[in-house]
This record gives sequence, structure tokens and C-alpha cells, in this order.
Amino acid sequence: MRTMKNRYLLSTVAGLLSCILLIVSCKDDPSSVSEKPPTVPPASSMEMDFSTLSNQKDGAQANSQQSVENFGRAVVTGIVLKSIVEVNVAIPRALLTAANNSDAELNENEEWEWSFSRTERDTSFDVRLLASRTEQDSVNWSFYVTNPDLELDNQLFFDGTTNANGTEGVWAYYSIQNTGSQEQVSHLNWAINDENDIELRLEVTSDRHGNQGDYIDYTYEDSLKTVVYYDNSEDAETEIQYNVNTKAGYIIAPNYNNGEKACWDENLQDVPCSE
Repeated sequence: MRTMKNRYLLSTVAGLLSCILLIVSCKDDPSSVSEKPPTVPPASSMEMDFSTLSNQKDGAQANSQQSVENFGRAVVTGIVLKSIVEVNVAIPRALLTAANNSDAELNENEEWEWSFSRTERDTSFDVRLLASRTEQDSVNWSFYVTNPDLELDNQLFFDGTTNANGTEGVWAYYSIQNTGSQEQVSHLNWAINDENDIELRLEVTSDRHGNQGDYIDYTYEDSLKTVVYYDNSEDAETEIQYNVNTKAGYIIAPNYNNGEKACWDENLQDVPCSE
């Protein structure tokens, strides 16, 4: 009788251990079918918004006889910065937005896969996004594009890695011109704690548009945006800071105002700097 009880007890314990091992195994498997796919990083991980530096200079000049030279200089720099950002990340950002509005499935390689189409700037792309978790508790992302007219067949356009929470990571962008090589054209490091706490750094690694070695540091904290632009061809650094609510700010540029800090107020008019 005691032998039968012992056997029953051992059988019960063995069953419980099997269940525990099964649960642990499922938790450790990064691609478990029961697990939800990782959250696609936000489009803001590629967004540098310079709208405060645009479409306001003309209005300021019309309503005042005072000088708006300092703000005007910042506007010109903002146009340059926007062009650098857009030529590098505009289409990837659009594809990232589309991915956020698409659903994922687990493929045969136990990777999460998104498949969708997107037309951007009159160019259509069939997109295949793959995501896989790593042992370091991070997520790898790869965006592949297909377009027969451009002779693109499942070609890597950009990829990156994020932490498990999707609050920080890095993107790398590649040329999709038919050059026979996978050339990296730029990369971007980012960290986003909330919509008003953002840090981005875009560095250009290709000379395809004459900006090789340039970088843009973009910080948005509370109501303050700070932008540092390094022009590699001139070995020169420009800093702009402004309040998105009051519009007041300053610019420090090596070839403007003798390199001294130049400020403007909430009316965009030139004012002495307080510091």
C-alpha cells in the first residue's frame, strides 16, 4: 500500500515538474506562439520637428519695425537641417508609420513578420518587416523592400535594434540604388521617454548628397528644443535652442554675430541675450 502511495506521489510530482518546465520553456522562447509580437518602434524615433523655425519670419517682419535677423538666421539653418533629415529618413519613417498600422504573424523561422504595401513620394514599396528577440532582452528589426521598377527584390532598406521596452535604440539606413553593394548611408541613435522627452542623433556616413561626416543632435525636453548641427565640410558647429511655446530662443553659429550667442524674444525680434 505504501509502495502504491509512493508511486502515486512520484507520478504527481513528475507531472507538476513537467508542467513547470513547459511554462518556463514557453517563457524563455522569444518567439512563443502564445506571446504577442514586440511593439513596433514609434515614428517619432525618426522625427526631428523644426516647424517652429518656419513660416513665422514674414509675419514677424510685417508686424514690427524691429530686426528679426537672429530668428531669420535660425530659420535658414532649420531649412538645411530639415533637408538633411528628410533625404535620409523620410521614406523609412513613412514605412515605420505603416508598420504601426499593420498586423504581424509568426513565420516558419519563428520571427514576427509584417507584410504591407506603401506608396511614398510616388514610389510604391512592398514591405517585409522582421522582428526577433535576442538573449540580451532586446529586439532586432529589419525592413526589406520590393519594387520591380527600381529592381529591388526583398532588399534591406534599414534595420535596427531596440531595448525590450521600445524606448531607445538605433537605426541604420542603406542605399537602395542598384550599386551591387549594401552601402550604409546614415545611422540614428534615439531615446524616447515620452512625447516631450526625446533625444535623437543622426549621423551621415555616405557622401551621396555631400553631407558625409555631418551630424545633428536633437533634444526635446519639456518645452525646450535644442539642436546642434556639425558641418563636417566646414568643421563648424551651430547650436540653436528655442521654446516651442513662447517661440523665444537663440543661435550660436561660427559665421554669424562673430560666433557670439544671438537671441530673439517671443515676438521673434532680436534682443540682448541674458547670459
